[in-house]
Amino acid sequence: MKLIAANAAHPEAASNDVETIVVSPAQLRYLGRIAHEMNPDMPMAFGGAHVIRALLERFEESGIDLTAATSEEELTHIAARGLRRHRRNRQTRC
Repeated sequence: MKLIAANAAHPEAASNDVETIVVSPAQLRYLGRIAHEMNPDMPMAFGGAHVIRALLERFEESGIDLTAATSEEELTHIAARGLRRHRRNRQTRC
């Protein structure tokens, strides 16, 4: 994962093996704070990427399909619903 400027993203040029995530400065600051809470020793330059990678891995492990979302709001609803369902399933197995 690499950090690029938002105006440098060219989705049409991306290969199938690369995902591009555009993050606003405010979102990047938030990710930095979360990353610091996760691991205070991690350099801030890697913090945002670390949090994003952790989130993506968690979604992949859960089997939640986010590809049907057509907006940020819809993505949020699908993700929240899927994570609640995944958590309930894990709790019933324990």
